[in-house]
Amino acid sequence: MRFDGKVLQKHVLAAVCLLVAGAARGEDSAWVQLFNGKNLTDWDIKFTKHPLNTNLNNTFKVVDGVLKVDYSGWGTFNEEFGHAANKTRTWSFYLLRVEYQIGEKQVNGGPEWAIQNNGLMIHAQPMATMTLNQDFPISLETQLLGAANTRVSPSGFMNLCTPGTAFHTAPTGGSPSGAHCWGGSSAKRAAAGEWAWASLSVMGDSIIRHYKGPNPTGTPEVTYYRPVYQGGAVKNPPANVPANGTRLREGYIAIQAETHPYNFRKIEVLDLEGCMDNSKPAYRSYFVRSKAGACEATGVGALPGRLPDNVFLTREAQGFTFRSTESGTLEVFDPAGRLLFSNKVAAGMRQTLKLPRKGLCLVIWRTAVGMAHIKWVGL
Repeated sequence: MRFDGKVLQKHVLAAVCLLVAGAARGEDSAWVQLFNGKNLTDWDIKFTKHPLNTNLNNTFKVVDGVLKVDYSGWGTFNEEFGHAANKTRTWSFYLLRVEYQIGEKQVNGGPEWAIQNNGLMIHAQPMATMTLNQDFPISLETQLLGAANTRVSPSGFMNLCTPGTAFHTAPTGGSPSGAHCWGGSSAKRAAAGEWAWASLSVMGDSIIRHYKGPNPTGTPEVTYYRPVYQGGAVKNPPANVPANGTRLREGYIAIQAETHPYNFRKIEVLDLEGCMDNSKPAYRSYFVRSKAGACEATGVGALPGRLPDNVFLTREAQGFTFRSTESGTLEVFDPAGRLLFSNKVAAGMRQTLKLPRKGLCLVIWRTAVGMAHIKWVGL
């Protein structure tokens, strides 16, 4: 399936505008939280020179609801770059936004170019397929650069870098660019200690844009087209990488441990693939690409979204029973965004809901520490 840039931009802007305008009605809760605020159960970790899920020096950790890239347990850096990827699924057409904070001091021995340097690795290979001594996953990196970084150019803070990949600078024609890091914006980079937002619109293998702020609207910092596999800028890659020029359509989402501490408070995704038949309950006006089977999905667990492992949802006659091992607030919306139910639920309390009619509903569970989790439920 191919889209031109103008059509994609129209759909993406419509998607974001609908979500922003409808946030008060619960539509903004269609964003899926990749980070649950508690642990890294859904994440694979890979450090250069170490086997999969060796969390070297406890670098990736969760503290007070924040995902931290923490170098306090390190002595001196020894070319051991780290990456953590959410392993629940791959993504192709979606919006991504993160809230992040740059830490103060780089680890001893870290390269100068890595000062205040982290990135969002999209369309990334699975961490499990990285070789033992591979330094970076094959991916497209959106750099989250800080003000103290004076070595990486261009001067923008959301440059594109291309480990094992390449891209086109126009929607059609031409050859892939050979630039490893590329951008055109001079947007101000964040300072250490400052919480900042970055967002992306990702349209499979067609058009990708980087934006400053929590909503991917307005003028992008970077725009590029038709990403492809292209050998280079990755040491010790796997032997079975697709041939140069193969279109790069989807992959995992990862963050880095590149020798400088970073904190992440939010990492969330809006899937733009789903049911595009507006006669079906699963239809959403912001979808830009049809997903096979999405219109027919039924039953608890069949539709996008994820609730924590300590939440138990059981179907009942025209409703369901809800229970969690921690306290929070339970909200239920219909597909139009109308609130059907809202109540505070104590830890261990069983809450049984009888809904006015069968069909699709959106369950939102907000924990006491403010983390929100969503699940589309078909009854």
